[in-house]
Formats: sequence, C-alpha cells, structure tokens
Amino acid sequence: MISILALVEDERAASCRFRIRQFVEPLAAEGIALRVRGLGRDRSRRRGLIREAARFSGVILHRKLLRRGDLGRLRSAARRLIYDFDDAVMFRDSNASRQASRQRQTRFRRLVRAADLVLAGNEYLKELTAATGGRPVVFPTVVDTGAYPPRTNREREEVIGWMGSSSNFVYLSGIIPPLKALLASRPGLSFRVVADRPPGFGGLPVDYRPWAEESEVAELKEFSIGVMPLLDDPWTRGKCAFKLLQYGAASLPSVASPVGANRSVIREGVTGYFAGSPEEWRKRLEELLDDRGRRENMGRAARRLVEERYSLSAAVPLLARFIRQVAGP
Repeated sequence: MISILALVEDERAASCRFRIRQFVEPLAAEGIALRVRGLGRDRSRRRGLIREAARFSGVILHRKLLRRGDLGRLRSAARRLIYDFDDAVMFRDSNASRQASRQRQTRFRRLVRAADLVLAGNEYLKELTAATGGRPVVFPTVVDTGAYPPRTNREREEVIGWMGSSSNFVYLSGIIPPLKALLASRPGLSFRVVADRPPGFGGLPVDYRPWAEESEVAELKEFSIGVMPLLDDPWTRGKCAFKLLQYGAASLPSVASPVGANRSVIREGVTGYFAGSPEEWRKRLEELLDDRGRRENMGRAARRLVEERYSLSAAVPLLARFIRQVAGP
C-alpha cells in the first residue's frame, strides 16, 4: 500500500473537497492510502505535520505557497513531493487592485522547482509552471457525476442560475444590464444566486439561496441555464471552469465568458455558448430561454462531455498513475 499525506490549507475549502477529499475512497481501492490534514495557522501544528511527512511514501501539498523555511523542512522530510494547484496562486485574485505579487511568484517558483511533480489544473497553469522550471502535468478538477442523477422533470419555471463563492460576485457585475433587461421583459423568469451570502446588486432582483454542501445538487437541478461570466485577467485565466463542470453534470447548458479553461469545457453551440459583451449575453440567454428543446439537447451533451473528460471515475486511474510514478515502490 502506498501511503500519501495530503497537506491542505483548509480541509473545508471547495478546492480541497474536489481535488483531494473526493479521491480518498477511490484511491484506497487502487492501493493508495490518502490521509488529509489541514495545515492551519498554528506554526507548531504545521511543523509537526511537516515532520510527520517522513512516515509516508510521499506528500501532496495542495495550493499552499509555503515560506522558505517550511518548504525546506518539508522537502527534507518528504520522500517524494507532489504540488497540486487549481488557481493562478502566483497572482492575487480579481478583487485585488494589484494582482502582481513578487512574494507569491518567488514562493511559487521555489516550490515547483522543489517538487518531484506538479499537478496543474489546466494548460495555462501548466505553462506557468513549466516557465519557472517545474515538472508539470495537467490534472483537471473533476466532479463525481454519480452524485448528479439524470434530470427527469422539466423545470417548473425559467431560472438563470449562478452558484459560487461571494468572493466571485465581482464577475457578475458585467452581466447585470442584460439580466435586468431579460427579467423586465419576462415575468416568469428569475435570476438565482446560490452562495455563502446574498449579493448586493443594486436594482437587480435576485432569488438568493444559501449554499450548503448537502443541497447544492438539488439547487443546481432547479436551474434552467447556468452562467459563468469572468473578467479576463491573470487570475481568471487560471480558473478551472468548475461551475461549468457542475452545470454540465446537472445536465444544464451554460453561457460563459471565453476565458481560460472555459474555452476547453464549452463546445460552442453544442454544450453552451460563449458571450463576450452585454449584447451577446442577452442574445445567447434569449436563444436558450426561447427554445426548451435546445436547452435539453445541450444539457444532455454537456453531461456526456463531463462524464467522458471531467468525471471522478475518469480521473481516479490518472491520479493513481501519477502517484505511482512518483511515490510507488
């Protein structure tokens, strides 16, 4: 049995849930014991976990950009080190006034050079890693499609939906005008936001639902169309299009910005549409709202795409192979 210690910043974070935690049971069936531990903020706890790394066949460090001293201690303790990330962590996010960060870039460069393998969530992140001297492979974020049963009932009302963290509300600001226009012209239409807190979009009626892990699939099933608008900046180009994967798993068509991994997940006119301006957003959403049959056909195609390329069942053998290559006997 190969034993792997996964060190994460926050065990409750969505990235840990989908890139680490959901693999624990299926990897055990592959002969790989994955133990997940949160590094937290306490320095003594963190250093204790780093010392514990010596007991395992290898370590997966998820997302965290360690300081030089902690990285040195981890590299000395770990027999093999894999770094896993699914965002452009060498930059600050889109809410920051200045995204470039010398400290983040230095820590990232030092870390990927120290790692035996880097699991990058998409091609953009792979390119950034390779440019700094790391050894990357693409390992996309995936969903457990078995948790998303096929849609059996037509939606009772038309719902344009968005699910995510409130830290990403900034991306919705660009589609407020077309949403306002659509809601004003279609009395039976609603715009639903499922998040950790209500948004504050002045003048835009929002049907807010609080997010909870146990209800997220049921909430997605009530959407008619999923949306994923993005700015185009160094941070968003590193996003792994996870909303689109959830929408697709729930058999939903999507409308999204043509940014980063969105370009790989959406097949234009087959599983959804791209929109790059307010006018395009309104046009594409209207096309889907006016044609229920098209929505359902695109939703089925999106489901097939996720099952084939972005499902947990497809990803487990790939991750097991990467781990064995690095930390196998």
